[in-house]
Amino acid sequence: MIQVVNRALDILETLSQDLNKEYSLGEIADKLKLNHGTCANIIKTLVNRGYIESSGKKQGYRMGPKAYYLTNNFSNKKELLRVAVEPMNHLREKLNESCILAILKDNVRMTIHKEVSTHELQVNTREEKNAYLTATGRLLIAFMDAEEQEQFIQTFGMPGEMWAEVLSKEDLMIELRKIRERKMAIHHADFDVVGVAVPIYKSGKVIASLGVYLPETRFKYNRQKLIFSELEKTSRDINEKLN
Repeated sequence: MIQVVNRALDILETLSQDLNKEYSLGEIADKLKLNHGTCANIIKTLVNRGYIESSGKKQGYRMGPKAYYLTNNFSNKKELLRVAVEPMNHLREKLNESCILAILKDNVRMTIHKEVSTHELQVNTREEKNAYLTATGRLLIAFMDAEEQEQFIQTFGMPGEMWAEVLSKEDLMIELRKIRERKMAIHHADFDVVGVAVPIYKSGKVIASLGVYLPETRFKYNRQKLIFSELEKTSRDINEKLN
């Protein structure tokens, strides 16, 4: 067995025992009977890779976002919902449009919370949908790092007919770059539906997407400005509470 791999896994398993607790270097090393210097080096690597996060110099450590991406079980999903539900409720009240909070599981955009408008004509998007077919899914792909995007494309393929503007891999990378630069994805879907999505961050990493869905008939110029403004305001509120 490779000792350093075992030690890294032991550290992750230790941190996973209490997801709300921050463990000091000394606690981790002593619990696992590791030399403090050896433990610090392994932790430094895991922090750099995003599997552990630190609350600051000489502070504690806890599980990082990458550890949850491995199982598509973002932790702090409970934490995310705790801080996001109230702002999303205010967003729905302000716009009276349906809004969702979504994460990515493999190539599927999964809705983890939804607020529904009171309009007679409203959009009620499916809980799970191919990421290429949604604004929230496209945004989450756009904010992957280059290695993650390459792996995603190799595993799940190109969007094909799901993304009309994309005819090649180069086209796909251009469209994803546009989303990333704008920090917003807009998708005109079938059945005259529009989706608009913005990122939700945790420790500098996009871990979810906040989206608004509405009929094309209500996506007028003045209305667009209000939707963009309120979406960005709500995402800032959630981001501040998360971070």
